[in-house]
Amino acid sequence: MSLVLLHPTALPSGPADPDRTARPGPGHRAMIRHLAQIRHLDQPGAAAQVLDRLRRLPAAPEGMTFGAADPGGAAYDRFFGVSRTSTGQGVFQHSVLVAYRSLLEEGFSYGTRLSWAEWSSLCTALQTMLADPIGDGAGSLPIPEPRLLRWHLDPDRRWRVGHHVFFVLTQSLIVALNGLSSACDMGRPEEGRSALRLAARLLDASAAAFVFTAEFSSTQYQHRVRPSMEPPSVPAGFSGLLSPDHQHLVRMFARLRPVLRELPAGLSEEHRSLTRALETTYESHKYVCGRFGGDRSASLRMSDTTDVCAVEVIDRLKLARTRAVRT
Repeated sequence: MSLVLLHPTALPSGPADPDRTARPGPGHRAMIRHLAQIRHLDQPGAAAQVLDRLRRLPAAPEGMTFGAADPGGAAYDRFFGVSRTSTGQGVFQHSVLVAYRSLLEEGFSYGTRLSWAEWSSLCTALQTMLADPIGDGAGSLPIPEPRLLRWHLDPDRRWRVGHHVFFVLTQSLIVALNGLSSACDMGRPEEGRSALRLAARLLDASAAAFVFTAEFSSTQYQHRVRPSMEPPSVPAGFSGLLSPDHQHLVRMFARLRPVLRELPAGLSEEHRSLTRALETTYESHKYVCGRFGGDRSASLRMSDTTDVCAVEVIDRLKLARTRAVRT
């Protein structure tokens, strides 16, 4: 299972960026329009139609060349089957479509305990990122209902699928924040409002993605998943903090701090919603970490001799990051 992602510095400058890597290729455009038409079908038929269409996606977009991975994030990308590029038409749209396909396949095959609201937030967030560049209404796609969670799911597969969805949501968040920065620079408050709302929506979906990713037992995590993320399988200190997208997002929040501080008063509610959504995402991360023993032990990145548990580390990050966003 693989995923092609843009280098974070090559991501679109906003949802409507005309850059070639952001524009859907001809095949992507036709697929998105076809998916938008499926909303007229009945629910069971819609689910089969959506998956049948998404399974026709090629492995990678046309005209793409792979670039050297960021040295710090190379092992992280390699573990999760991620390849990086800065070229090729429709790369961003392709990654969204692949993540959406993986989410639906996993949900239909093995199920989920997510509430309908959480599942819907995941699906509609990805649909929104498909719809915005061409305005074809893909965001109004039906949301097929997944089955109830089956406990014999493959934890390694769920871990990877969930992370693929989360990576695409993180890249989508970067795109939304790029749009916010551009809107504020050009004095367009309504575009800024839309960007803030989109960013909050993507963070809410990210919170659901955390829970979806970890829908297996603590025993499965301790005996199958965690050992695969320890030496000799991967370098010591393996952590989500190594993700190139996460690192870029953290730097972006720091750069946006003056922008958020100077937002027009009319955007205060959207600003508060963004902060609440970021807090919710960190709380979901803490929940997952605690389920797998992180409320009692150190993270993979930290020494076993430390007295600070992984959940406490996440809580400290939450306070620092939300303070930066809240300004």
